Amino acid sequence: MTSENVAVPHAAAKNSYFFPITCGRKASTMSTPLTLRSYEYKNDYLYIVIRQTPDVGPQTYLYCCGINTTRFDPICWGKAGICSNPAFKGLQQMRADVSAFALKNNFQTKSSEGNDCGSITPKGDGWYREHMIIMKASPRNIQAALEFSVIDLVKTVLYVCAPDAKVPEPLPSPPALQKWLDSFNVVNYKTAGPQIVARKKDQK
Repeated sequence: MTSENVAVPHAAAKNSYFFPITCGRKASTMSTPLTLRSYEYKNDYLYIVIRQTPDVGPQTYLYCCGINTTRFDPICWGKAGICSNPAFKGLQQMRADVSAFALKNNFQTKSSEGNDCGSITPKGDGWYREHMIIMKASPRNIQAALEFSVIDLVKTVLYVCAPDAKVPEPLPSPPALQKWLDSFNVVNYKTAGPQIVARKKDQK
């Protein structure tokens, strides 16, 4: 789990050079930088990235989230009904749960249109993604929302796929959580796991 400062030049600056900060390294720019705070939790199973968007409004953040449905297959294969993917459903439920969490803690969320998370989220196949805007939130609110998001998502998916699992407390680092999730993987899961039985009319 990281909080990363990213330095960017002011939008009005001309001929400015942009070198992003990664993991706290300094950035070089020919104009006065504007510091944007980014709260991130990423591993091979999921990601949550919450980044300041001062161009949208004060105390406003772009909330980007995703789950790798392929990576969850060795845990979830055959555990839900046909045409039902626990990882996919879990991310949708988490987004609703984060909105409820925000209201309970005196900040807000709204749908995000035209805000691209592509430049700050993992690439590759298997990812299902969602995004929205968080408003009127303090840094403490955002840190709490980040931790809530990860725990809520993992609990929601494992409620179906590994109902006896207990998410470690406190929330482990992204690599540690990944290792813990790996422990639930089923070898040769497509043949070893429960099989989804087709309806008789579909077997013809």
